[in-house]
Amino acid sequence: MTSMGRREDEVGRAMLPPAIGKVDCEPAANLALEEALFLRNEGFIARVWENSESVIIGRAQLASFETDVAYCKAHEIPILRRFTAGGTVYNGPGNLNWSLFVARGLGSGTLRYESSPHEIFRSSSRPLLYALAASGVEAWLDPPNRVLTKEGKISGMAAYVSRRGFLCHGTLLVGADLGRVKALTTPSPEALERKYTRSRDVKTANAPLDVDSFIHTFVRTLADETRLAIETGSPDESERALADELLATRYRDEGWNLGDPFALDEKLGPAALVR
Repeated sequence: MTSMGRREDEVGRAMLPPAIGKVDCEPAANLALEEALFLRNEGFIARVWENSESVIIGRAQLASFETDVAYCKAHEIPILRRFTAGGTVYNGPGNLNWSLFVARGLGSGTLRYESSPHEIFRSSSRPLLYALAASGVEAWLDPPNRVLTKEGKISGMAAYVSRRGFLCHGTLLVGADLGRVKALTTPSPEALERKYTRSRDVKTANAPLDVDSFIHTFVRTLADETRLAIETGSPDESERALADELLATRYRDEGWNLGDPFALDEKLGPAALVR
């Protein structure tokens, strides 16, 4: 055991960007990797990553009701559907994405497998809030899945849970053009059947922080919360192969991204079959 109660023979992985703002971040490939890591995870993985400018809709949303599809197409802004629930979010310059993959067997720390979405959001936001506080940002969880400051929403979370584990991932606005965020994520006021998830038009804000210091604190806090030694790493060959398959068959498919999610049974793939 380490002095913090972590077992040295139990290791989690942290997948971190080599240089914030200096990497070509292809949104479809990143979303495919998220699903691949979820399906292959047998322990704990933390990921901090960026996307180029894009609009990311939730699993049960209709793109045409959540963003201006014609504008996005005209300006070559990808609209992509993730496999987790929740509302539409902005990705692009000034936004960090963070992801926590927790397998069912992980249970020695305070961050452990949960089956309740509310508990997943609560436990997953705790290390985020600690790292924000250490960076001088006063923020709190607005249940179930938003992180707020007195200026507005800085982070929104989404999750997917199965009998094998859960994924909780979220955004973190740190220097985004907030006018751009609003323009790309303001939902239509038109009513829609209740089966479709609708986004809310809320005031957003940036969290003023030093990104490198925040990431360092976030990873250190995750090590304490999971009681694992966390080493930086990259996707393995199996994870990359599955991500490539999902990218080709789903995340580059306009039907998946822009179609009716309830007409996509044949496209839902492995994650949808895990309950």
